[in-house]
Amino acid sequence: MSYFYGPVPSRRLGFSLGVDLTRKRVCSFDCVYCQLGKNKSKTFRRFTEINLPVFKKELAKVVKESVKIDYITISGQGEPTLHKGLDEIIKVIKKITANKYPVCVITNSSFLHRKNLRKELKQADLIVPSLDAPDEKTFLMINRPHANISYKKIITGLIDLRKEFRGQIWLEIMLLKGVNDSIQTAKKFKTIIKKINPDKIQLNIPVRPAFEKVYLPDSKQISAVADIIGGGAGVVLKPQVSKMAKGLRKDLKKKIISFLSVRPASLVDLTSALGANPNEVIKYLYILLEDKSVKTVGSGQSKYFLINDC
Repeated sequence: MSYFYGPVPSRRLGFSLGVDLTRKRVCSFDCVYCQLGKNKSKTFRRFTEINLPVFKKELAKVVKESVKIDYITISGQGEPTLHKGLDEIIKVIKKITANKYPVCVITNSSFLHRKNLRKELKQADLIVPSLDAPDEKTFLMINRPHANISYKKIITGLIDLRKEFRGQIWLEIMLLKGVNDSIQTAKKFKTIIKKINPDKIQLNIPVRPAFEKVYLPDSKQISAVADIIGGGAGVVLKPQVSKMAKGLRKDLKKKIISFLSVRPASLVDLTSALGANPNEVIKYLYILLEDKSVKTVGSGQSKYFLINDC
């Protein structure tokens, strides 16, 4: 598949059929917690790349073969809103699936200040925008954006999105220990989120293998942040491995284990050798790490996965 991966088990969306419009790493941020490693070519220019006939053919095939889909999620290896014409793409998805599945767009919020993009997103059922910082300094520290992207524009875009979008908005905050999980930071978040007025506030933590050293806040600190932010802020809980495993493509799981049985491999090694989408491989690695079938050695760009013999 060129444009689709999964369905994969998602902590937020059940079984999610992933849509990767760019098929390569294209993003406006270089987040410290990114699972795909350092982004050396940040961009803020939108583009059109999709081969629509291929997209339609693949979608019809994957929907026919999939046993369970809760959401069709436009996400991918970078920032999906960099791709132009999202409204037409969502219309195609809804037409081919007879509007059977809700469409979700996950975004880093970079371009929500652009009116034309917000107009495109109106076709979606759910938007999950991220806001990892309550101020400019923390924003630059965590998200490391392209020079043309400002924190002020991101807040403006989120506020305007709420005014115009009639679907659900679930605001996501990635909490990092010692960076944006303090009581003072939570109070700042509360003030800003009140202006944005999302339907849900989801506190996430970087549980999947990141390429830089990031640390998870403890449960007491997360609860304290949630209490201060209020508005029903909830933690995105880790699902039970046994339940997640039910959604695994058995062939890909076997291929990952088979490859690692021969030699350790990086994420790049695995995606290249298996011809799989990095996001899909990451989800499988997370499950394999959770059930201790696999372990990691090294860090950063030198992180490798190998069979856990212990």
